[in-house]
Amino acid sequence: MIILRGIVDRDERAHELSRNRNYELANLIAFAFHDPKKMPKLNAGSRQKDVPDEVAQLQVRAFFMAMAKKPKG
Repeated sequence: MIILRGIVDRDERAHELSRNRNYELANLIAFAFHDPKKMPKLNAGSRQKDVPDEVAQLQVRAFFMAMAKKPKG
């Protein structure tokens, strides 16, 4: 579960970096050919809010407790 969440987080970061890079490129193109005041602002509200540290710690603790209760074999 943690590995999958790490992969999803990595993909989300890569996507956000691509969005920012594309936005900056579009801004340069708009500056070069058009009036830069017409460029819309980047909407950074599309990303989900981060989980508070206390909740994340409880999730990790619950995960390890569940692993400890699993039968070995």
